[in-house]
Amino acid sequence: MMDSLPSLDDLIRLVERTSPTTDPLQQLTESVMLSGHIADLGDELIGHFVERARSSDATWSEIGERMGVSKQAAQKRFTMRGLRRRRGGFFLTHFTDEARLVARRAVAHAREAGSDRVGSEHVLLGLIDDPESLACRAITGLGGSIEEIRAAAHPVAEPGDGSRGSGHIPFSPDAKKVLELALRETIHRADRRIGTEHILLGILRDGKSPGARLLLEGGRSAPARAWITHQAVEDWLELA
Repeated sequence: MMDSLPSLDDLIRLVERTSPTTDPLQQLTESVMLSGHIADLGDELIGHFVERARSSDATWSEIGERMGVSKQAAQKRFTMRGLRRRRGGFFLTHFTDEARLVARRAVAHAREAGSDRVGSEHVLLGLIDDPESLACRAITGLGGSIEEIRAAAHPVAEPGDGSRGSGHIPFSPDAKKVLELALRETIHRADRRIGTEHILLGILRDGKSPGARLLLEGGRSAPARAWITHQAVEDWLELA
């Protein structure tokens, strides 16, 4: 079976094929994302067979012995597995506490709107809930109005059918892309963890998403719409 697994050279070639440029930093970003995805898959693979073993009445002691860890370590890892998966897997483990709050508030905004998914517009709403965050300070420091953005967001954040109730609400593809771009921004800036400023840059980087359109337009008059750009935020962060 091991012979059929991709080699290091295979993974290097995969990064080189999927990277849109030959920029070494961009390829580094792609490699980090790929390695995170592989780690998540490995965890999911082991977790699948842990659950199968548990359903066959295997004890945590037996499972831990086969994994080469203690009973307590096995139980702690895989009883928390579902919680990590619901909270976003690889990405949220790299978030600052403030950024995790953004994700939780985004879910709350989606739930409040009765939406069946968390969109980039909900991520933006979660981002601007804390006026003291670095992202909000960047927005206001560049002349933006949090109140105008929030007011403009509500018509965009259209409600769904509310069928999910209090259950799990998944992140939409555009919201997931924002989080991926936030990770890229973190690596690009040589920061250790994803913060609110990286989420803001991620929203702006994906200019076609509802969240980006709110930031770029946000109901303001045409002459004022260019107040914020990706580069403007980058420059502001360098001076902050």
